[in-house]
Amino acid sequence: MSRSATAPLPAPARATAVGTLLTAALAGCMVLTGCVAKTPEIPKAPATASTSTTPSVDYPIAIQRFGGVAGFSDTVNIDVDRSVIAKVNRQTLSCTLDEASFSAITKAALAVGDSGNDSTPTMAHPDDMLVLLNAVPTTDDRIKDVEPVVTSLLEDLAKPKAKRTVCR
Repeated sequence: MSRSATAPLPAPARATAVGTLLTAALAGCMVLTGCVAKTPEIPKAPATASTSTTPSVDYPIAIQRFGGVAGFSDTVNIDVDRSVIAKVNRQTLSCTLDEASFSAITKAALAVGDSGNDSTPTMAHPDDMLVLLNAVPTTDDRIKDVEPVVTSLLEDLAKPKAKRTVCR
Protein backbone atom coordinates (compact mmCIF):
# COMPACT_ATOMS: atom_id res chain seq x y z
CA MET A 1 0.00 0.00 0.00
CA SER A 2 1.39 3.27 -0.88
CA ARG A 3 0.41 6.57 0.53
CA SER A 4 0.01 9.77 -1.41
CA ALA A 5 2.05 12.79 -0.35
CA THR A 6 -1.14 14.65 0.50
CA ALA A 7 -2.88 11.88 2.38
CA PRO A 8 -3.41 12.60 6.08
CA LEU A 9 -1.43 10.71 8.74
CA PRO A 10 -3.28 8.47 11.15
CA ALA A 11 -4.29 10.27 14.40
CA PRO A 12 -1.54 8.87 16.71
CA ALA A 13 1.19 9.61 14.16
CA ARG A 14 -0.21 13.09 13.55
CA ALA A 15 -0.15 13.99 17.31
CA THR A 16 3.43 12.78 17.63
CA ALA A 17 4.54 14.71 14.55
CA VAL A 18 2.83 17.90 15.71
CA GLY A 19 4.30 17.56 19.23
CA THR A 20 7.78 17.04 17.80
CA LEU A 21 7.42 20.07 15.53
CA LEU A 22 6.19 22.29 18.39
CA THR A 23 9.01 21.18 20.68
CA ALA A 24 11.57 21.83 17.95
CA ALA A 25 10.05 25.23 17.16
CA LEU A 26 10.03 26.24 20.84
CA ALA A 27 13.63 25.16 21.33
CA GLY A 28 14.68 26.99 18.16
CA CYS A 29 12.87 30.13 19.29
CA MET A 30 14.57 30.05 22.69
CA VAL A 31 18.02 29.53 21.20
CA LEU A 32 17.79 31.91 18.25
CA THR A 33 15.63 34.76 19.53
CA GLY A 34 15.80 34.52 23.29
CA CYS A 35 12.04 34.43 23.71
CA VAL A 36 12.28 33.34 27.33
CA ALA A 37 10.91 36.26 29.31
CA LYS A 38 13.36 37.75 31.75
CA THR A 39 12.19 39.64 34.79
CA PRO A 40 13.17 43.28 34.29
CA GLU A 41 15.42 44.79 36.92
CA ILE A 42 13.72 47.39 39.06
CA PRO A 43 15.92 50.44 39.44
CA LYS A 44 16.99 51.11 42.98
CA ALA A 45 16.66 54.57 44.52
CA PRO A 46 19.96 56.33 45.17
CA ALA A 47 21.23 55.89 48.71
CA THR A 48 21.10 59.64 49.32
CA ALA A 49 17.45 60.04 48.31
CA SER A 50 15.12 61.10 51.07
CA THR A 51 11.63 59.69 51.42
CA SER A 52 10.35 62.62 53.47
CA THR A 53 9.36 65.93 52.01
CA THR A 54 10.93 69.10 53.24
CA PRO A 55 8.38 71.77 53.99
CA SER A 56 8.67 74.82 51.78
CA VAL A 57 7.20 78.28 51.59
CA ASP A 58 4.81 79.24 48.83
CA TYR A 59 5.97 82.58 47.47
CA PRO A 60 5.07 85.36 47.41
CA ILE A 61 4.61 85.81 51.14
CA ALA A 62 1.73 88.21 51.75
CA ILE A 63 1.59 90.73 54.56
CA GLN A 64 -1.51 92.85 55.08
CA ARG A 65 -2.20 95.65 57.53
CA PHE A 66 -5.63 97.19 57.78
CA GLY A 67 -7.83 99.03 60.21
CA GLY A 68 -6.70 101.20 63.07
CA VAL A 69 -7.63 104.80 63.75
CA ALA A 70 -5.63 105.86 60.67
CA GLY A 71 -7.52 103.39 58.46
CA PHE A 72 -4.52 101.46 57.16
CA SER A 73 -4.89 99.37 54.03
CA ASP A 74 -1.36 98.21 53.24
CA THR A 75 -0.20 95.13 51.34
CA VAL A 76 3.31 93.73 51.00
CA ASN A 77 4.31 90.80 48.78
CA ILE A 78 7.75 89.26 49.27
CA ASP A 79 9.19 86.94 46.62
CA VAL A 80 11.84 84.22 46.89
CA ASP A 81 14.59 86.59 45.66
CA ARG A 82 13.76 89.07 48.51
CA SER A 83 12.09 91.47 46.08
CA VAL A 84 9.15 93.35 47.54
CA ILE A 85 6.13 94.87 45.84
CA ALA A 86 4.12 96.93 48.31
CA LYS A 87 1.21 99.31 48.46
CA VAL A 88 1.69 101.51 51.51
CA ASN A 89 -0.08 104.82 52.15
CA ARG A 90 -1.79 104.45 48.75
CA GLN A 91 1.56 104.37 46.94
CA THR A 92 2.96 101.36 45.09
CA LEU A 93 6.66 100.76 45.56
CA SER A 94 9.30 98.09 45.09
CA CYS A 95 12.51 97.35 46.94
CA THR A 96 14.74 94.53 48.16
CA LEU A 97 14.28 93.25 51.72
CA ASP A 98 17.36 92.85 53.92
CA GLU A 99 18.48 89.28 54.57
CA ALA A 100 17.74 89.21 58.32
CA SER A 101 14.13 90.38 57.87
CA PHE A 102 13.64 88.05 54.91
CA SER A 103 14.89 85.09 56.96
CA ALA A 104 12.62 85.87 59.93
CA ILE A 105 9.54 86.41 57.74
CA THR A 106 10.24 83.24 55.71
CA LYS A 107 10.60 81.23 58.93
CA ALA A 108 7.23 82.54 60.13
CA ALA A 109 5.58 81.78 56.78
CA LEU A 110 6.95 78.25 57.01
CA ALA A 111 5.48 77.89 60.51
CA VAL A 112 1.95 78.77 59.41
CA GLY A 113 2.02 77.16 55.97
CA ASP A 114 -1.33 77.65 54.28
CA SER A 115 -3.34 77.45 57.52
CA GLY A 116 -4.56 81.02 57.02
CA ASN A 117 -6.49 80.02 53.92
CA ASP A 118 -9.23 78.56 56.10
CA SER A 119 -9.47 81.41 58.61
CA THR A 120 -11.30 84.70 58.63
CA PRO A 121 -9.67 87.05 61.12
CA THR A 122 -12.02 89.54 62.70
CA MET A 123 -11.59 92.75 64.66
CA ALA A 124 -13.35 93.21 67.98
CA HIS A 125 -13.67 96.98 67.54
CA PRO A 126 -13.94 99.16 64.42
CA ASP A 127 -10.64 100.94 65.21
CA ASP A 128 -8.65 97.75 65.78
CA MET A 129 -5.65 97.24 63.53
CA LEU A 130 -4.97 93.81 62.09
CA VAL A 131 -1.64 92.69 60.67
CA LEU A 132 -1.60 89.35 58.83
CA LEU A 133 1.18 87.18 57.43
CA ASN A 134 -0.25 84.79 54.85
CA ALA A 135 -3.71 85.49 56.33
CA VAL A 136 -2.62 84.58 59.88
CA PRO A 137 -2.55 87.36 62.50
CA THR A 138 1.01 88.20 63.57
CA THR A 139 -0.20 87.85 67.15
CA ASP A 140 -0.68 84.09 66.57
CA ASP A 141 1.51 82.08 68.98
CA ARG A 142 3.27 80.31 66.10
CA ILE A 143 4.61 83.55 64.62
CA LYS A 144 4.41 86.18 67.36
CA ASP A 145 8.23 86.52 67.29
CA VAL A 146 8.03 87.99 63.78
CA GLU A 147 5.59 90.75 64.75
CA PRO A 148 8.31 93.35 65.50
CA VAL A 149 10.06 92.49 62.20
CA VAL A 150 6.84 93.02 60.24
CA THR A 151 6.08 96.23 62.12
CA SER A 152 9.59 97.51 61.37
CA LEU A 153 9.16 96.63 57.68
CA LEU A 154 5.82 98.45 57.43
CA GLU A 155 7.26 101.52 59.17
CA ASP A 156 10.30 101.44 56.87
CA LEU A 157 8.14 101.25 53.75
CA ALA A 158 6.28 104.40 54.82
CA LYS A 159 9.56 106.37 54.69
CA PRO A 160 11.05 107.99 51.60
CA LYS A 161 13.30 105.58 49.69
CA ALA A 162 16.51 107.40 50.70
CA LYS A 163 15.70 106.94 54.40
CA ARG A 164 14.79 103.24 54.31
CA THR A 165 17.05 100.72 56.06
CA VAL A 166 15.06 97.46 55.97
CA CYS A 167 13.88 97.48 52.36
CA ARG A 168 15.99 99.44 49.89
